[in-house]
This record gives sequence, C-alpha cells and structure tokens, in this order.
Amino acid sequence: MASPTQDTYNRINGAAQDFKGRVQQGAEGALDRISHDAGERIGSMASQLTDSASEYVETGRKFVKDNPEKGVAIAAAVGAVVGGLLALSLRRK
Repeated sequence: MASPTQDTYNRINGAAQDFKGRVQQGAEGALDRISHDAGERIGSMASQLTDSASEYVETGRKFVKDNPEKGVAIAAAVGAVVGGLLALSLRRK
C-alpha cells in the first residue's frame, strides 16, 4: 500500500502528464495548420511571380523583335555594366 503522499504525487503527476499531452497535441495541430497555410501562400506567391516573369519575358521578346538594334545596344550596355562590376569586385579581393 502506497502512502497518501505517494498517492497524491502520483495523481498530480498523472494529471500533469495528461495536461502536457493535451497541450502538445494542440500545439502540433496549430503548427500543422500554420505550416499548411504558409505553404499555400508561398505556392500562390510563386505562381504569381512566375506569371509576372512570363509577362516580362514576353514583353522583352516582343521589344527585341520589333527593335533589334536597340535590343543589341541594350544587351551590350548591360554586359559592359555587369563586366565592370565583376572586375571591380574581383579586384577588391
């Protein structure tokens, strides 16, 4: 036969373990919902970004098709700027 103190301890410990289990289950459920919602939002944002990028690419292609000289000039200017930036960054190291 256990002492009254031991019985009280066992009951309190059991109740605490039950409470801990319920809190843990609730937290896991909340974390699952938050994770799911975040995944849906990120997927939606990625889809919007892909759509926007496709529109920009199509606009760029149309511009170059309509203005090939300007397209070559812009490409050369961008290449010169990027090359200059790379040269500066590599020189500093």
